[in-house]
Amino acid sequence: MSVSKVLAWVTAISLIGGFSVETRAQEWPAKTAKFVSPYPPGGSVDPLARLLAAKLTDSLKQPFIVENRTGASGIIGTEYVAHAAPDGYTYVFIFDTHAVHQALNPKLPFDPIKDFAPVMLVGTAPMALTTGVQKPYKTLADVVAAAKAKPETLTVGNVGNGSLGHLATILLNQAAGIKLVAVPYKGGGPLSTDVLGGQVDFAMASTAAQAQYVRGGKMRALVLTGDKRSST
Repeated sequence: MSVSKVLAWVTAISLIGGFSVETRAQEWPAKTAKFVSPYPPGGSVDPLARLLAAKLTDSLKQPFIVENRTGASGIIGTEYVAHAAPDGYTYVFIFDTHAVHQALNPKLPFDPIKDFAPVMLVGTAPMALTTGVQKPYKTLADVVAAAKAKPETLTVGNVGNGSLGHLATILLNQAAGIKLVAVPYKGGGPLSTDVLGGQVDFAMASTAAQAQYVRGGKMRALVLTGDKRSST
């Protein structure tokens, strides 16, 4: 399996701290279950968690709640679930950063593979390089030309160090021979706010987080990752 397929698989999978044998033997759910979103509202993870929680609450007749535990590129919320009781009632929605945490942080407070059991792939989405409509850039060629004219002055926000947006920016720099400055944010919400306000030149993030602004005429999508057009 290619690296891109592995990262796509990891991007929006829901994980649990592990079911115990006793939990499987009981009727589930028997009490409130918790979905932890390790990113703040406004990005792509939080609304998916809330949508799924609402559907499960309705169909299973037990409350599913969403709790935001944000920071450190998703590590804080993920660590919380890693240390939660393995009783089938605490889940975390992980993002692409889960695949690279261990490589970037040798003192990671959990094992990204051994401390979790995969439950479900919620969805995948391509990355998009977007900019605010007040910016002059209309195409990727415009970005490359501007970056070559003024190296290390254009900024590209992402949802955290090690995220797909961060890695995609590094790859773009290498492929185009330019030096865009990667700026990590705590999530898609704060990133979108700064792109809309012009505080950062571009965002390299999931289309799930940015599509509403592009459709609303507030952001301009310059290029997508992947080999086909996005349905969003």
